[in-house]
Amino acid sequence: MVGIIVTSHQGKLRPQGQELINRFISSCDTINYKLNIYVFDNSSNPPMLIPNHCKVTYVEDQTKRGLTGTWNDGVNNAVKDGCDTILISNDDVELNSSINKFIDDINDDNTIYGPLSDGVWSGVQRGFEPTEGFIDLTNNESNMCNGFFMGFNKNFVNKYIQSNGMLFNEKHPWGGNEEEFQKRVWKQGAKSIVNKSCFLHHTKLRGWVQFNQS
Repeated sequence: MVGIIVTSHQGKLRPQGQELINRFISSCDTINYKLNIYVFDNSSNPPMLIPNHCKVTYVEDQTKRGLTGTWNDGVNNAVKDGCDTILISNDDVELNSSINKFIDDINDDNTIYGPLSDGVWSGVQRGFEPTEGFIDLTNNESNMCNGFFMGFNKNFVNKYIQSNGMLFNEKHPWGGNEEEFQKRVWKQGAKSIVNKSCFLHHTKLRGWVQFNQS
């Protein structure tokens, strides 16, 4: 089973939040696996309306734990529910059939996987269609996996979860969380890899930045 974690930022700073999350959830229909969708409604008022097959958590005050807090809760929920593969996504991403090859290839217990996308400004993850092959980014601090979409398996979580029961460091509630995460697990033997067989459209609205600065 696949668990996919998505955080929606809504309100006056991001009025299109409901449209984005609905589009994302609809695009999850392209996944050919049994799926749990963990939606974190980060401070919309009133809370959003989400289809019944999604598990929704309403976050009343996102300033307390930020984006990283929802990632941690989502990962822990997915492991508890028996998900073998865990994906973390921004809400301004649209999935397509290439996500299935991406999921198929998440088979290394020590690896963080990322896709190609048009929503990164530069670097090896920038692309406009799926191709073939993998790019190893391990220990490349100037070009690591972008946090808009990442995947790993449950064994990875069990290996690299911190002593406090959290995979991600909540001292970095917004920007920098994926960088700190990768640097930390690299030191313990983990890898970061781009799977070029998967291309995902990413609008790159950076909603978390708007809320972080409000």
